[in-house]
Amino acid sequence: MVRVLLVGKGAPDRGGIPSFLEDLRSGPLAEEHAITFLNVAHHGTPEGGEPTLANVARTLKDAVRVWRSSQDHDVVHINSALAPAVTVARAGLLALAARSRGCGVIMHAHGGNIETWLVGRRNRALMRAAMWPVDRVVAVWSAGERALVSAVGRDRVLLIDNGVDPDRFLPPQPSLAAPRVLYVGLLTPRKGVLDLIEASKTLCAEGIEHELLLLGGTPDEGPAAAEPVVAAARGRATLLGTRPPHEMPAAYAAADVFCLPSWWEAMPLSVLEAMAASLPVVATDVGDVGRLVVDGETGYVVAAQSPTAIAGALRTLLTDADLRRRVGESGRRRAREHFSSRATARAVSDLYLTLGRGAR
Repeated sequence: MVRVLLVGKGAPDRGGIPSFLEDLRSGPLAEEHAITFLNVAHHGTPEGGEPTLANVARTLKDAVRVWRSSQDHDVVHINSALAPAVTVARAGLLALAARSRGCGVIMHAHGGNIETWLVGRRNRALMRAAMWPVDRVVAVWSAGERALVSAVGRDRVLLIDNGVDPDRFLPPQPSLAAPRVLYVGLLTPRKGVLDLIEASKTLCAEGIEHELLLLGGTPDEGPAAAEPVVAAARGRATLLGTRPPHEMPAAYAAADVFCLPSWWEAMPLSVLEAMAASLPVVATDVGDVGRLVVDGETGYVVAAQSPTAIAGALRTLLTDADLRRRVGESGRRRAREHFSSRATARAVSDLYLTLGRGAR
């Protein structure tokens, strides 16, 4: 059993990283290793990626917390979006604090914009310097893996797919009224929510009845980034707010179709959760979405930033209840067979054992 300090953002934050950390802490990994969670989420106004004095102060404070908490641990497992520059520098400082304690250090990269951010020589140099204290850098999607290899080197980077536990999720409850389209994610234009609202407007104009449900909260960039989405949703969509992880199965079960229209992603857990909940998925062709969703079989993969393409895929599903059922069942089988949370936990456990034995 390896003593692991798991570092990342938990509650009150919502999104991919908090969900991933919750799965690690409550799944089979926690039965095999002694895991302590250090929550570096904060309760103030989000300023993600901004070089503000408040962010600098929080980073220094969190580095001290990591240094103190790392004592008597074998491995420190840090989870970060790992882009842009401020986030990279912050992650590097936390890793340095852990390394100074003699711990093995894992950096788990979740941010879907790493591949576009790591294009310049300067950014790659910053990433290389920030990752100096890190033993292994984990990518959750294939393009991110390639980008990180270009900066850090092949020997320290590996790919571990995200996974989901299908047994946590309930089958959808068929609606007696209009079918419901669910979006789960941050309320920000970069998630494509405005494109989805525009697609919904098109379908309504065609007389295709449906209800649009938006589940999510304030993005990392701050409340201002959510304002265009909130304004566009008025009279067009229902804002559900956020939900803790244990309430998400019920949220998926209350929908008929899932849509993730993002402009960029890595390997979105929301898509895997929707598949596990037997929902047909419409998602944009970003990150590893094309590896998750088999186009025409478990859902539809469409072009990003195209309300027309989103509307076309939703139209097909909203007008055919039997198709929704068949596609949703196929997605659940695929999630169970190819993207199990047990496989993810096993890969992470192997990494803990390797570093815990001092293979630095």
